[in-house]
Amino acid sequence: MKHILFMITLLILYCSVTSAQEFQQKYFVMLSSNPSRPELPKADVEKIQAAHMANIDSLAKAGSLLAAGPFNGGGGLFVLVASSLEEARKILDTDPAVRANRFIVELYPLTMNYGTICPVKGQIEMIDFQYIWYKPVKDKIDGVGQDKLEKLAKKHLRYLKDTGFPVKFIAEGEFGASNGGFLVIEKTVDENMEKLLKYDPWAKSGYFSSELKILWIAKGSFCEDGLKK
Repeated sequence: MKHILFMITLLILYCSVTSAQEFQQKYFVMLSSNPSRPELPKADVEKIQAAHMANIDSLAKAGSLLAAGPFNGGGGLFVLVASSLEEARKILDTDPAVRANRFIVELYPLTMNYGTICPVKGQIEMIDFQYIWYKPVKDKIDGVGQDKLEKLAKKHLRYLKDTGFPVKFIAEGEFGASNGGFLVIEKTVDENMEKLLKYDPWAKSGYFSSELKILWIAKGSFCEDGLKK
């Protein structure tokens, strides 16, 4: 009897942990360099940057930050995990650079449609990818029905799945049908990139623009080992 009760207790504990994990949602944070950021002495900027990096390390160790990486030319991204948007904002507010208005911050619930996020532990090797940010064009997307945008998002995904262009996809994530998303691919020649974007339903619609950046991130952050095109 004691053995049965012990097993039941273990099962309850397991289910509690599993349920707690299921309620965790990934949140995507886009950090763009703030052109209106206050002018500060170099020493102060370096101090904020050091605190920013220390906070990244602290959040990663706590399990709140799944991935982070800078863009060539400034800014970067975070992938957080939290039980709510409010909690994600609180986590983000611990960042000294965010509090100092060094960035323009955009925070979205994240749905990964291709690839996933793998926290990288131990020795880190940085790798660079081509990053495409699909941004809503406000004056064109305002007033467009949610159903139409959801159908467009599905067309975008089908296009990526069916395209025959020689491009290796690493990860694709969506912020909601009206907020766009991102695509991470291995760096490719300009001709392939132009073709990829030219026929992409999101870009063709005019409701979204595509902004290209080079992303530096820890190798394995998108669980990309073994991924095929």
